[in-house]
Amino acid sequence: MDRDKVAITVVSEPVHGWFGRLKKEAIVDITIKPVSVTKTPQSAKVSAGASTGATSSRTTQSKPLKNAKTSPTFDHPSGQRVAAKRDEDIERNVDATADVRQREGDHPHAKSSLTSAEVADSVAASAETTSTVSATATMSGAVAQSQAAGLTDSITSMSATTQLTPEELKARQQANQARLDDNLEAVANYLLDALEQLGISADAEAEMYHHGATITFMTEQEGLLIGRHGRTLNALQVLGNTFMLRQGMQHFELMLDVAGYRERRASTLRRLADNTARDVIAGGEPELLDPMPAYERKVIHTQLAKNTHVTTFSQGREPRRGVVVAPR
Repeated sequence: MDRDKVAITVVSEPVHGWFGRLKKEAIVDITIKPVSVTKTPQSAKVSAGASTGATSSRTTQSKPLKNAKTSPTFDHPSGQRVAAKRDEDIERNVDATADVRQREGDHPHAKSSLTSAEVADSVAASAETTSTVSATATMSGAVAQSQAAGLTDSITSMSATTQLTPEELKARQQANQARLDDNLEAVANYLLDALEQLGISADAEAEMYHHGATITFMTEQEGLLIGRHGRTLNALQVLGNTFMLRQGMQHFELMLDVAGYRERRASTLRRLADNTARDVIAGGEPELLDPMPAYERKVIHTQLAKNTHVTTFSQGREPRRGVVVAPR
């Protein structure tokens, strides 16, 4: 086709990648322009003795109408052949345009080639599909409601079966207490074996409270068991909590103590918190304390919680995590 016989529309520009490499090609829409065909009006009169058959507009007439827009007429037979070929080319062009539009039915500028009967059939099929989908959705909703009702009934029955009698509740509490006693005895023996490997001879005594227990060791080698700043005792406490966790005792806190060391350590930490707060208020600069376990950091936070001049927060990662005392 010639350039003036087609319409060109750029759908998308090409996209280039790094160093000019083509990543996405351009998309161009080319549509053949419709050709308008001018029919030659019928200008000849049919004689009385002539046949009543239709006269072609492309036939040479003897008396054309004045001021009428007609195709040029040819009296020579070669001229008639040229005119017939021209009309044939025009019709072929129109047929090719219709062919392209039929093939590209999804194009936004394409015209629908469906007849009225086909349109009616598609509308009826769409209505049938919609009704089928609606019926399916209704059935699915009914099934979902029945399943929800069944689930509610099962939950109700489960809750009814989980209601224990006082005797059953007491038996379960006794079983849990027996399990806790066995685990405490096992962890105490485990820690005593570890102390024996360290060359420390000791006995153990356990005392339970609402969310944990305290194991107190009795020994004549208290300093060796406690270690510098309680490091040996803290290490044994980490081992004990890990042992209880492996036994399935979730959210259980185990504390180790020797000759009241934990209370003396708590008093020392409270004095340390007060002295550090005074230094921070006087100097106006934050101060980082030495790393300590979480329960010892909690003592610092609790001691300075009501102090309106300083604030506290933890900094660092375990086991090198300490408390920062900063001015407000």
